[in-house]
Order: sequence, then structure tokens, then C-alpha cells
Amino acid sequence: MKTKLTRTLFLGLFFLWGISLSWGQHMNEIIATKDPLKQLEKVLMSPVDYKQDTLTLQKNLKPILDLANKERSVPLKWAYYMLMADGYSIAFDRVNPRTDHFFSLGEKLVFDNDYPVLQMVGNVRHGSYYFTYRAVKEAFPYFLQAADLQKNIATDKVPLIEMHYNFLARFYSYIGENAKAVEYLKLALPYTEKLSRKQIDMTNSIAVYLRRDSLFDQSHTYFIQAMQTAKLAKDSVWIGIIAGNLADFEWEKGNKDKAMALVRQNIDLSLRYNELLDAMRANLILASMLIDQKQWLKAKEHVHNSMQLMEDKPYFLSFKRDAAKALSQIAKGMGQSDEELRQLHRFISYEDSLEKRNSNSEMQKISWKWEMERYEQAIKIAENKRQQIKQTYQYVGVFLILIFVIVLLLINRTKNKIQIRSAHLEKEQLALAYEKQLVDQELLVLKDSLQEFTNTIKINDQTINRLRRELLEENKHDLESQTQIAKSLNMMLETHIMTDERWMKFKNVFDKVHPNFLQRQKEIYPKLTENDLRLIALGKLELSNRSMSDLLGVSLEGIKKAKQRLKKKLDEMDSPS
Repeated sequence: MKTKLTRTLFLGLFFLWGISLSWGQHMNEIIATKDPLKQLEKVLMSPVDYKQDTLTLQKNLKPILDLANKERSVPLKWAYYMLMADGYSIAFDRVNPRTDHFFSLGEKLVFDNDYPVLQMVGNVRHGSYYFTYRAVKEAFPYFLQAADLQKNIATDKVPLIEMHYNFLARFYSYIGENAKAVEYLKLALPYTEKLSRKQIDMTNSIAVYLRRDSLFDQSHTYFIQAMQTAKLAKDSVWIGIIAGNLADFEWEKGNKDKAMALVRQNIDLSLRYNELLDAMRANLILASMLIDQKQWLKAKEHVHNSMQLMEDKPYFLSFKRDAAKALSQIAKGMGQSDEELRQLHRFISYEDSLEKRNSNSEMQKISWKWEMERYEQAIKIAENKRQQIKQTYQYVGVFLILIFVIVLLLINRTKNKIQIRSAHLEKEQLALAYEKQLVDQELLVLKDSLQEFTNTIKINDQTINRLRRELLEENKHDLESQTQIAKSLNMMLETHIMTDERWMKFKNVFDKVHPNFLQRQKEIYPKLTENDLRLIALGKLELSNRSMSDLLGVSLEGIKKAKQRLKKKLDEMDSPS
């Protein structure tokens, strides 16, 4: 809701804390301030409310940028970006690209130069900018990041801590985290100017947030403290406001006359100093007290006084509901049935509207709390991971130290072991030479064995061919002789055929005689099958097709076709795809 009320509640805080000095005098004071923190605070207090006049905004803020560049000051340049962001948010009166741009420049600057305090404050201001224009979802991550950074930051290093922590408190109170709001205000309170409106406001806010969490004793203590400060500061407006807050406690204790006197004091002072919102609320409170005392006419008067101060805006909806309820109670007390019924209808109508808004608001708050818990869980996981990495580095460091110590010890012992190692080395060389000799001998044996296998195959081929010829030449009528020859041929073929088991034994010998030959073929031609490898191995031994046929138990024609298929497969794999 982009209204004057919204800006008064949030964005207006940027300017209530500002200064009204002329720009020349203001710049002279900034340059003369030598303390970096105080200088930064003076810059951040520069006026930026020029309405839609962005040219004047740029012109007046340029000396700050020039000073930052001259002194090569990251904080001053960051402050310039923050002020430009604030000025453009006022000019547009909504979320806008120019403000986003300056916030981004400031965030990148302090992140790149490692300024965690300014990162935290920048997140607070960026979140407050979104929050001002009710982009609460967009504001949420900035406040969460600010809260995370704040844990490791010294409070005395935070510029304008009372203002920035007040922003945090307002946000967390808005989403129902009153305890966190109180925590930030208590951190900032010692840094506020004594007997100032800021000190009274923050003390009163702590009391209000504590009361919302039903911590009544603590709340009462802070209200009393706020009242004492307001009296010492002679601040009549705040004396009236706090008097109204204290009236609730007196009423609950049974001091009803005193409670009503405090509320009347609140109304008088609020009207005198034009605090109309507070006067409106106080009139409703006094009306409810008078209703309790059955003083119907006086109660009605104060309800009407309150209604005159209400505006036709969503903010006033809950007060309109309370006014309708009070008027229905007054009408009932005065025996005015029709008026009671009319006011009850108004009350129900306002109540329905509020329930819809409150339902959505509660759902949002639940969602924000869930987001906050998820963010905090992610932070915890990241922290655990950092700790684990840190521990790992520590372990590695200890391990490296131990390694270094061990190396030193080994070096000291090395001299004594050189001769032993030399002897061992000679012994190992002899053992290797002997092992090589055995391997060479084994290889010779395997070569002889493979050669013998090849020769045997060739001799068996001759025998098989002879038996085949004899079988063909034998008189067909001499069945007994034919049967004997066929039987011999079959026995020869059975003992001759290379089974899978024989192939594995053969392959083992072949690989030792021709190391990696078959493996290289398989690497070059990945699609080769085990049968293809058999043909290649037998071809390497220069066996004939007939020998291969008998060995593999395949017809001669089958061997020829297998070789043709193998050649075609090799050609296909050799040709580029």
C-alpha cells in the first residue's frame, strides 16, 4: 500500500533521523570529521528527499562521491550508493529499477572488499526498502542475511545502529517474531542519545513487543522506564502515549479510576500535539472503560470522537470494528434495540473483512516463519560443513607434520641402511635375472609346444586326408573295411576337434608366444567375436582351410565363408564412418 501512512511508518524513518543543514555546511562537517565511523554516519544522515527532482538529488550527492573517490574510501562510496537508492525510492514512491541498481552496486562493492558490517547494514536497508512498499517476500532474504551477518559483528562498529536495528525490530515484529525484535532493540538501546525521542521510542517499543508475547511484568518495567525518560526529557507527546499504555496495567490491577485518568491524559496530550492516530486509539480505549462502568453517554461521546479521526483506509478497519462493537454495547445498555441491531450488522461486516485479511496474514506469517527456519537450517548446515572443512585442514596439517617428522627420522636412518639396501638390490637383480632366465626358458618351451601343436595338426591333417581317400577308394562292397576306416576317421576327428576347453588352453599358450596379439586385434576391431579370434589365431599359425575345418568341426565351405565374413567385417571397421 503506497500511502502516506506506509511511508510514515517505514521509509519516513530515513528522514526523521536526518539533518537540515545546508549542503555546504554539511559537506564541511563530513570532511572535518576524522573518526571513520562518525564520518560515515554523517554521510548516511544526508537529506535525500527531493520528491521527483532526481537531478537535484544527483547534484547534491555528487560531492560525497567525489570525496569517496578522492580518499579511495569504500565505506563513503557505499554510503553514496545507499543514499542514491533512498532518493530514487522516494522519487518513484515504489519498487523501481534505479533503486535496485544502486543497492546492487553497494552490495557488490562491500562484498568484493570484505566489509561484513556494511554488508549487514546494506541488507537491512535493502530489506527495509522492499518492506516499505509491502514487497515482503522480496524483503525476507535480505533481513535473514542481515540477521546471519549480525551474529559475528561488534555492535559498536555498526553505523547508525539505533536506526538500522529499529528497522530489523519492526520487520521481525511484523512477522510475529517479537522476541527477536526485542533482542535487536536491546542491543541498540545503549547507543541511543540519552533523553532523546529515539531512546523513549525504543524503550516503549520493547515494552509493547514484550506485552505482545504476554511477558507482562517485563513489559511493565520497560513502560515505567520509558515514562521516566519521557518526563526527564519533558516530552509531553510521549508522556501521553506511555500513559495510555500504562493504563492497561492499572485497569487489570483494579485501579480503574487511575487507568481512566491515564487514558484521558493520553487523549489530551495527543490532541494538543496533533498525534491524531494515538488520540483515536485512546478514545476507543476510554470508551470501553466507560462501557464497563455503564456510563453510556460519555462512552458514546468518546466513540464518536474516535470515529472522527478515522480515515477510509484498510489500516483503520480494526478500529472501525471496535467502534461498531462499542456502539452496539452502548445501544443495548440504553435499551435501543434497533440501533443495537444496526451496529451489530456493521460489526459483523467489519469482522468478516478482518477475518479474511487476518487469515491471509496468518498464512503469510506461517510461510515466512517456515522460510526463516529453512534459511537458518541452511546456515547451520553450511556452518557444519565449514567446521568439517576446517577440521579436515587441521587433520591434514597434523598429518603433514607427522609425515615431515617421519621423513626426518627416515633420512637419519637412511645412511645406516644404504649398504643393506645395496645388498638387497644385488640380490633382487640376481633374482630378476634368474626369473628372466626361467621365463625365457618357459617361452622357448611354449614356442616349441606351439610349433609341435602346429606340426601335429599338419600330420593329423595328412592322416585324416589319407583315411578319407581310403574310405573313398575302398570297395563299397567291403562294408567291414569301410566301417573300420570310418571309425578310425571319426576317432581321429574327435581327438582333433578344438573344443572350448582346448581353445582356452591353446589361447593361453598362444598369448604367451605372441604377447597381446589377440588383445590388440580386439582393441582395433572391438566387434570381433571369439570365433573370429580363433580364425585369426589359426591363420597366424599358417594353417590351411582344411586344417581349420577339421579343428573347428566346420565344413571346408563353412571355413571359407567364415573367412569371407571376417574379411568383410575387418574392412567395414577399417573404413571411415
